[in-house]
Amino acid sequence: MNMTQMKYFIMAAKCLNFTKAADKLFITQPALSRQIVAMETELNMQLFVRNNRSVKLTPAAVVLLEEFERIYNEYNLAIAKAANSFEGMSGELNIGILEGAYVGDLFPEVLRHFARFYPQVKINLRNYSFNALIEKLYSNELDMIITLRFDVEGRDKIQFEIIEHTRDHVVVHKDHRLANAKYVKLSDFKDDTIMMVSTEDSEMSPKLILDKCKSCGFNPKVKFASSLQEEMLWVEAGVGVCILDTRNSLYKNSTVRFLEVDQISDPSLTLAWNVDKYNPMKEIFRDNFLGRRG
Repeated sequence: MNMTQMKYFIMAAKCLNFTKAADKLFITQPALSRQIVAMETELNMQLFVRNNRSVKLTPAAVVLLEEFERIYNEYNLAIAKAANSFEGMSGELNIGILEGAYVGDLFPEVLRHFARFYPQVKINLRNYSFNALIEKLYSNELDMIITLRFDVEGRDKIQFEIIEHTRDHVVVHKDHRLANAKYVKLSDFKDDTIMMVSTEDSEMSPKLILDKCKSCGFNPKVKFASSLQEEMLWVEAGVGVCILDTRNSLYKNSTVRFLEVDQISDPSLTLAWNVDKYNPMKEIFRDNFLGRRG
């Protein structure tokens, strides 16, 4: 048994879903299944109980998971220490974060990991608007960005992974007439001013909202904001309503309410990168960051 098989087993055991585990390992589900079967054959024991509805660990697999995680972590620690000693890993990693997005819970573990294993690497975290993130990713000023899926999907040479699936909500002031509604339709706001970022700030966001309003049978009253932060401030002040996802920093603000509405876009929080930009630390950060989210 090799370390790769051990890694595959650990991921499969944690996910309890071979398709999801294969996605996280960047391999196909059949390839993962073959490796697990090979391990079971070599060890002469069953590791997973599989049926059409679920995957469960056998008692033997529970024991192996604990031991293999310890061994695999010690192995990675030894490799990281050796790599640092041999290569003297250093440099910078520039990560752009969408302004207004709450990401405070995403970084502590991976930043501690880098502080321990790659102390010579400087990680720069900065906030930008939608368009600025894309421009700086293409110009190689940023190694990675954290933004919303609709703004990176389908773009040339940009790859991404979902950090967290989220949905759009209509955000209103707590004193709005519909503030206590459990569910709303976008057409309920045909007489309200809908706040949107300008096209200078985002190509996609206002287009998606306007298209959805038209498909719901109305042309909205629109007030464009120069930034997402300005849009949020207007809604806090009760001047208008807007469309935000639950990763927005207003979500826990007591002055506004997030109301459920039919899907407008896919605003899932996403880690994206330019495939043409090479930075060895980018791959290490990405694998650590996404692995810990799994």
